[in-house]
Amino acid sequence: MFKKHFIILSFLTSAFCFSQQGDYIFGQLVDSTQNEPIPFASIRIKEKALGVITNVDGTFKIPFRYNDIGEVLEISCLGYETKEINIQGLDNSKSNIIILKPSAFELEGAVVSANIKKLSAKQIVKIAINSISQNYPQDDFGLVGYYRDYQVKNSTYTNLNEAIIKVLDKGFGKKNSFYNQYQLLSYGKNLDFKIDKFAKQPYDYEGYNKIVPNAKMKNDGGNEFIMLGMHDAIRNHKEESFSFINDLNSDFTDNHQFRLIGKSNYKKEPVYEIEILLKNNNYMATGKIFINSKDFSIHKLDYALHKLDYDSIKSKKAFDYSIADNASERFSDGFKKMNTEVLYHITTEYVRNLNGKMFLNYISFYNKVLIQRPAKFESKFVINLKDKSFRIRLNNLPVNLGKIKNKDFRIRYKKDLVPIKEFYFLEDERTFVVCPNLDNSKTENFFNRLFEERDDLQVADVKYSYRNIRDSIGNKLDERKWEYLHQYREFFTQEIQANGGQIDKNDLMIKGLPLDSELQPISSEPMKSDYWKNTPLPTLNN
Repeated sequence: MFKKHFIILSFLTSAFCFSQQGDYIFGQLVDSTQNEPIPFASIRIKEKALGVITNVDGTFKIPFRYNDIGEVLEISCLGYETKEINIQGLDNSKSNIIILKPSAFELEGAVVSANIKKLSAKQIVKIAINSISQNYPQDDFGLVGYYRDYQVKNSTYTNLNEAIIKVLDKGFGKKNSFYNQYQLLSYGKNLDFKIDKFAKQPYDYEGYNKIVPNAKMKNDGGNEFIMLGMHDAIRNHKEESFSFINDLNSDFTDNHQFRLIGKSNYKKEPVYEIEILLKNNNYMATGKIFINSKDFSIHKLDYALHKLDYDSIKSKKAFDYSIADNASERFSDGFKKMNTEVLYHITTEYVRNLNGKMFLNYISFYNKVLIQRPAKFESKFVINLKDKSFRIRLNNLPVNLGKIKNKDFRIRYKKDLVPIKEFYFLEDERTFVVCPNLDNSKTENFFNRLFEERDDLQVADVKYSYRNIRDSIGNKLDERKWEYLHQYREFFTQEIQANGGQIDKNDLMIKGLPLDSELQPISSEPMKSDYWKNTPLPTLNN
């Protein structure tokens, strides 16, 4: 209990500092029974379809201007009672803790009505998928929302990029969201958060600088927002979205087991809560799907894929990356510890809006990343043709030179080990000079070719590694260490538009380019004040 109170008190102190800006009113949603933050709840300006979604720690902010006109906040979350609060009743000098009560939860058989036979969980899911064309907009519509992508290490955000994005969707009648048009109303790197350029690089499965363990992620031009949209399995129900869900329309129910947990409600509408499970030799998928019991619309799909044989995770190279500097972060989704290794976790929620149709409320996509940091004590290997030696230049001075032996230099040429005759160290140049033994009759001709001036000499044919060579603070020469990062991409709808209008062709987002590309157009028109960025606090206490 102390830990839970500490989370809230820490937030109060931090948010108070933020609230001094005077532009926003800060708040945090808390569960009345568990005293824990409520993430991904909707905070809407009543009857305006404007608002935000709470962060993972339940926090949110509302522009202070809505206080002046006496607007009412409608607060809703699946499984909780909907609450309305007059903004003028909130305190703008400190953070506001708002308590939500869980809604009544009814455990029962899935009886549609007294006159209709009972349905199994799988049948309910099948009906819901077949009803997508009736429950979701088939014609053009628009969304405007707050987008962000970021990484987490030790519960601290890094590389936070934020945008307000307009989406023109051609409707669910189109096969997938590839036909959509997008416009960046604003975009920027948040400099209040740490920038880690190495961690921001594209995936690299050749140099193993950045990879997704046990999976292969396409770069697709590096546009994280487009990648996020393609993982909306409900919107792209006729297209493969992600592993095991595959094509929601044809594969989802065949690949998974379903169990009806009971019935809850969302904004006073009855909702079935159905558990999802998949197991095979290597993977386990868990999650829930929430389906309206009246019209079978899908409110929410929560899906996580776990790796089961995590003790055997190894790369194709000769090292094991299951041991990292922050090994405890391996069993985590970035903010909470897990019992199994979560490869990715996707949550998608839809809400009823215009004409009773279902529109995207938010989508959050998490995946784990492994990066291999550059060595802190590193070398530059040079073949010296003049004196037929190897020069190894260092960025730091080594220690314990007297303990270094010939065998600590492991140099191979075309897979054959080069015999070392001697070595010495040039302190002013921070360079080892390593002299191979070229007098060996078995290797003389072979290794002499290494030092001939010829066009076909390939440095790639030379492999080298070192043992027992460290700098003054204990870094091993050329040792690169693995590190786990947790990567998120999220989009939160702030406004739903009946048709979305048009986007000037000069303002269209270029789908094949990263959002931060200099070629990516930002809207030439001023952004309306109705939209705002729900920036999280810089750190999150566990």
